[in-house]
Amino acid sequence: MGEKKEKIKSIQITSELALDAYYTAKDLDPELVSEVQNCQKKIPGWLNTPLIRLENPGETNARIKHALLAGADAILLRIDQSDVRNAELSKTLHSVKLCDTPVFFQTAINSEKIFEEVSRGAGYYMKGGFANDPLANWMRSGNDFSESVGHVCKTLNKTKMMREFRPFMVESHVYHDAGADVVQELAWLLSSAVFYFDTITDAGISPVYALNRFFYSVSVGPEYLTEIAKLRALRYLHKKIGQAYQIPQELCNSYVHTQTSGFYTAVHTPETNIIRAASEAMSATAGCCDALTILPFDQFSDSPNEFSDRVARNVSSLLSEEACMTRVADPAAGSYQLEMMTIGIAEAAWNLFLETEEKGGIVAAFEQGFVKKEIDKSWQQKRKDLREGKIFVGVNKYGPAEKTKENEYINAAAVTDSEGYRWLTAKNLSEHW
Repeated sequence: MGEKKEKIKSIQITSELALDAYYTAKDLDPELVSEVQNCQKKIPGWLNTPLIRLENPGETNARIKHALLAGADAILLRIDQSDVRNAELSKTLHSVKLCDTPVFFQTAINSEKIFEEVSRGAGYYMKGGFANDPLANWMRSGNDFSESVGHVCKTLNKTKMMREFRPFMVESHVYHDAGADVVQELAWLLSSAVFYFDTITDAGISPVYALNRFFYSVSVGPEYLTEIAKLRALRYLHKKIGQAYQIPQELCNSYVHTQTSGFYTAVHTPETNIIRAASEAMSATAGCCDALTILPFDQFSDSPNEFSDRVARNVSSLLSEEACMTRVADPAAGSYQLEMMTIGIAEAAWNLFLETEEKGGIVAAFEQGFVKKEIDKSWQQKRKDLREGKIFVGVNKYGPAEKTKENEYINAAAVTDSEGYRWLTAKNLSEHW
């Protein structure tokens, strides 16, 4: 019994951050808790935003229409084509009213050209935005980001009257998918946001406009309570960034798109991903996301599957229609445990953010190898946890005996080496690492 008590003494958030497993009202600072709560969404609900890959324009158009009839509220449209004209966006979006239906274009293509192409047939108003983070694209590919950031500034100027269109995003996926912990994700998400704010305001765009016309895109992992606290901490930290730019708190609003994790996907037992994604989606909605993309359980298969797409869509619909998660704003508020986790994660992330800024910001920290070094610590900790008994269902427990190797912890869809690494050791990033 004594040994069991030892195991539940604390909740390990990262290797450096641990919190007690039990709190009472006496443990909380009422003013700080109130401050955190005031930063959260006041209106419940989110957009069910399935991911659809643009392949054949006609077939993609049919999939978009079907998804919208079957529960989707918005679309995350992935465009891999290198040329806007080859994407045939007018055919792809035929009869989709962009003034009513938010479409987020996930692409590294010139956002200004895509906007010009799409807006021709969209009338004077569009909803949605560009799921395009030039900094993250640079980290993945090594391609220069300065021109893409310039396109962001021009698109911001062209969409001033479209208050529900967000011309760029700041993502955590590039860190999450490399093995970063929640503190690292938030710290470098903030550092990336600050880089954009500085660049955009230097181009003559007002801080208030810049701060309210982008969106965060965040990966949500399987550690249920931690991920709820991570999202709540993000909104609190966003307000702190706004204060640094002297923006009144009531004008410093954040828009958070969440996506179920690809890092924790089990490849050889894909059915377990259905339950895993449902838990991650529950964290996202309890953490008050604005938009939710649930990746299909067989997301790394060679071809799209209508069944897995439908299951992913319906998870969001069930949380909305049956679990009634859309009826409560900030459902985590008042939980002593979640309030303390939110504050603990926020404070740790803010300290790492300040450390990154002292090194010259996210770009300098990345080029100096600081980001790689810190993520490598987190990745090694994940490997250590697996070796010492942390359960990952379908991977190191309750899965096919021949597939329960440690390096199956991470999906096989991305660049790997003999150690099981992914993005961290991609050859085209060797000059930075």
